[in-house]
Amino acid sequence: MSGVSWGLALNAVRVFGLFPRRFQESETKTVTATFELPGIKQQDVNIEVHGNSLTISGESKRPENFDKGGYTVQERSYGKFSRSLQIPQGIKVQDVNARMKDGLLTVCFPKARPGQQPQRVTIA
Repeated sequence: MSGVSWGLALNAVRVFGLFPRRFQESETKTVTATFELPGIKQQDVNIEVHGNSLTISGESKRPENFDKGGYTVQERSYGKFSRSLQIPQGIKVQDVNARMKDGLLTVCFPKARPGQQPQRVTIA
């Protein structure tokens, strides 16, 4: 064992941006999820719906002059990221609204209708 605390290592990944933080609130008819994406350009973010999963992915790119050095402190993280969350079954891409401003990506989608209950699968 190297003495590395995996809990601390995973927390560092989350804190330094490779695992965007999410704030989610539920209103009467909609759910709003806000993701922190500081320093990431809108064109570097993708939102996809697959079944009942909504995935936010993208990349935090290094500045062009990054390899030239001269940094005395470098605490920003660069690389690819991805976060997924469950959404109600049957949500279509047209039902999802997204906007990005000041490093915050806000995604809204409808809540499950009251009649939409999970369906039980019989084990054969």
